[in-house]
Amino acid sequence: MKNLLTLATALTLFALPACGHDDDDGHSHDEDNEVITSVILSFTPAAGGAATVFEADDPDGDGGEAPTIDDIVLAPGSYTLAVAFENRLEDPPEDITEEIDDESDEHQLFFTGSGVNGPAADSAGAPLEHAYADTDGDGNPIGLANTMDVVVGTGDLVVTLRHLPPINDAVTKVSDLAAQVKASGLGGIGGSSDAQVTFPVNVQ
Repeated sequence: MKNLLTLATALTLFALPACGHDDDDGHSHDEDNEVITSVILSFTPAAGGAATVFEADDPDGDGGEAPTIDDIVLAPGSYTLAVAFENRLEDPPEDITEEIDDESDEHQLFFTGSGVNGPAADSAGAPLEHAYADTDGDGNPIGLANTMDVVVGTGDLVVTLRHLPPINDAVTKVSDLAAQVKASGLGGIGGSSDAQVTFPVNVQ
C-alpha cells in the first residue's frame, strides 16, 4: 500500500505525511504518498431505502482552501454506516477505501466524540450508538462497515482512521484497541492517524 497523506481536522482539514512502513528496526521508511482529500459517510436505513450521504472535503488536499464538512442530520432509527475515502485531486477521483481494506490488518477506524456511544466512546445518552460490522483476517474490527442506532440528540462524531503497522515484527493492531481508546483516548494506542474529521450531529 502506498503511504497516505492525512486529512486531519477539528473542523479544519490539513495534509500531513503519515502511514509509513516500519522495517524491523522500528523506523518508518516512506514510500510514495497517497492523498486523502475526502471522507464520505453513507447512512442507509436498516429497514430499507436510499442512503443519506455526508462528506468532509478538503478541495486542494492541504488545507489551503477552506474545507467543507456536512452536518449529520438524521431521523431516529437503525442504520448501516459505510465509510469511504477518496483522493479528489485525481480525475476521476481515486477511491482509497480499497487500499485500506487490503491492509485492514494494519488499519482501524475509531468513532468518538460527544455524539456517539460505542466500543471507543463512553457517551451514554448520545444520539448515535455505534457497533462495528466488519472484521479483518484476524477477527479484529475494521470500521469501514458499521451499524448505528440513532435517537434524538446533538453532539459531534469524530471519525479517525488509524494506521497500526507492526513494530519490530510485533503486531500493534489487537482486538481491544477500541476499549483502549475509550479508556485513554487515541494517545493511549500506537500508530498514527491517516485521517480524522469531526462531523456535527443533529438528530431530530
